[in-house]
Amino acid sequence: MNWNKIIKNGIKAVAFLLIFALLFQAATFVLCSKWTIGNQETYVTESFYELEDDSVDVLVLGSSQVLYCVSTVELYDYAGISASCLGGASTSLLSNYYWLLEAEKNQNPSVVMLDVSSLFEQFKEQQERKQIRGMKPSLHWLRFIQAMVSLDVTEESYLSYLFPIIKFHTRWSSLEALDFGDGLDSSVCFRGYHVSNYCQQKVSYDTLILDNDDPEADVRELYDYQLEYFEKIVAYCQENDIELLLFKTPKSSWTLSDCNQVQELADEYGLTYLDFNWEDQIVAVGLDITTDFQDIDHLNTRGADKFAHTLADYLTANYDLPDRREDETFDLHVDREVYDTERNDSYLRSANDPVEWLTLLKEHTACDIFLSTYGDTAGLVSDELAALLADLGLETDLNELPEGNGFVAWLTNDGTSVEEKTDSKYIRIEGTLDNGVSYQVVSRNQSSRKQSKQLIGGEDQSINTAGLNITLYDEATGTVIETVAIDLETGEMTCVLPSD
Repeated sequence: MNWNKIIKNGIKAVAFLLIFALLFQAATFVLCSKWTIGNQETYVTESFYELEDDSVDVLVLGSSQVLYCVSTVELYDYAGISASCLGGASTSLLSNYYWLLEAEKNQNPSVVMLDVSSLFEQFKEQQERKQIRGMKPSLHWLRFIQAMVSLDVTEESYLSYLFPIIKFHTRWSSLEALDFGDGLDSSVCFRGYHVSNYCQQKVSYDTLILDNDDPEADVRELYDYQLEYFEKIVAYCQENDIELLLFKTPKSSWTLSDCNQVQELADEYGLTYLDFNWEDQIVAVGLDITTDFQDIDHLNTRGADKFAHTLADYLTANYDLPDRREDETFDLHVDREVYDTERNDSYLRSANDPVEWLTLLKEHTACDIFLSTYGDTAGLVSDELAALLADLGLETDLNELPEGNGFVAWLTNDGTSVEEKTDSKYIRIEGTLDNGVSYQVVSRNQSSRKQSKQLIGGEDQSINTAGLNITLYDEATGTVIETVAIDLETGEMTCVLPSD
């Protein structure tokens, strides 16, 4: 027997298998979808695994509501509570259960908060796949896959979860830079919390609160597979001496019937249930429907900060939680520079008061400000607004513009300004920014043809209404941040975000 030959062939076989495994893993990474927008599920799970062991005292489970509504950073800043959120859009309690098991491997939370939306969620394979894809291979992971495949509501094979390249191999023709890892950055997720830069001003207060609902109307079914895993979560928490708190974030599509069914479950299992959709709770939190919601079912960052204070007050009053701010060795594991920037941007985009908006704009990351007038401004600009505009770099006193004059300005991101005024009824400045994008700012003050425009890259961004029309532009990202119009006579402000 030629042992040298056998050993050489063995080494070649091992090397081949190793190379094949590495290439297979790399191909899987590239071809699989990256869920980095919306709820950012890719970042939620990645950032959770980056936390230090035993650094989570409150684990928050649920669907997208927890990722937008429970500000883990504000819970810490306000009360020293170390919390982390796990979940994703429309995820089931099946996912919540297996992520609870996974979290317990490295964390030791004394409180688990469960948002009860999932009890009424229909199974959505795509959303559950995101949760499986985010979990590291383990016994929990294998059982998670098996549990999901065993449900009759999915037609996907076990192997497609075990080897996701089976599902995503056809994506090769639509790959982007992000698929190769370019731009992936889990620091944009803050212990599962996602900063929202949007503001929905069409939330109906009467629809939001439960007080107006008919308990017999729109009764939704509690799904058996959700109840099964609800019971598993309850049992696991009881067996491991974990306090389980049921709660419901503010959500317009949540009904009194939903609330009553959850309350019956809570009573059956001896659990506390907090529902923040009652009017007295909305008032206690201090939510403003014109500034604090990103859509009808989710808070934005301004609202989440208020909500965090109410949650923190309840948690500290009812549970023995350490104040982690007193521990000098504790690491929240949050990129503060990124968080502070995103939080400030969110407050800016949700402001509906000109004074607050201009004040926040001063603190904004560097951006270009394009401004033009619509109609006369003399005597209409308050001292407060004038001072704030001057702080931003505007040199012209708009109160001193003669009647009929048009005015345009570009306040550059490096602190300089280009300003033009005219008595010829029409004025325009134009050029090209450092990133190669063209700009044009127009003001026309003819009585029958008043106009105020800001064009970025040839696209008209302006609201074009009476007063000051302003567009904010970020050269680094090549995106319009926000467009506003300030009515100088009424003090009202109209805002348009890119998504609008």
